[in-house]
Amino acid sequence: MKDNEKFFDVRVHKRYIKEGEITQKEYDKHIKSLPDVTDKATDLIIDEEEEAGEEEE
Repeated sequence: MKDNEKFFDVRVHKRYIKEGEITQKEYDKHIKSLPDVTDKATDLIIDEEEEAGEEEE
């Protein structure tokens, strides 16, 4: 299996599979090996009124 994380980047993994750099099985195994970090997530609150004011400046 490839050790380089770039092959498993969600933005490009399909290209690497298509090009034969990694297999779907390798990708699936990598995804399953990732830790669950949902407990570390935080809410992102965006104040739309504040953003609108910033664009006008």
